[in-house]
Amino acid sequence: MKLLKLEKKWIITIIGVIIVAIIGAVFFYEKNTNRVFTRTEYVKEVVIQNQSFEDLLDNFLDQVVTYDGTKAATEKLETTATKFENFVNALKEKLKPKVPYDSMSHYEKMIAAYNIYLEAIDMYKKAVPKNLGEERTTQIREAENKLTEARKAMKNLE
Repeated sequence: MKLLKLEKKWIITIIGVIIVAIIGAVFFYEKNTNRVFTRTEYVKEVVIQNQSFEDLLDNFLDQVVTYDGTKAATEKLETTATKFENFVNALKEKLKPKVPYDSMSHYEKMIAAYNIYLEAIDMYKKAVPKNLGEERTTQIREAENKLTEARKAMKNLE
């Protein structure tokens, strides 16, 4: 009789563990699956990511303005410039599988605008460390123009 009760307890325990494992696996799968966003979720994520990008851009432009020619300032500028490429690559990797079908055109135009930003940042990164002079001034002006182009492209997204 005791042996039968002990056997039932073990069976109930094993079944309970299996049920908990299955429920845990379902929640884990739901959390880690690349579910396509609704349009509202997509817009919200784009706005959040754009704000992060703008904060990073403001930091970078502050570094451009306050650049003092030291090795530390140059390294900091290059490190911050690298963050932009990482940002865009991460955005492509994380967001693209979740973009709703009706927003794919917006996504592609947004990535194209971010690529223009990357060009402008690269232009700044190359121009800022140069010695003061006409060449540096011209290259910084070209970088500013490219940045303006990127901002226009981002504002004209549909």
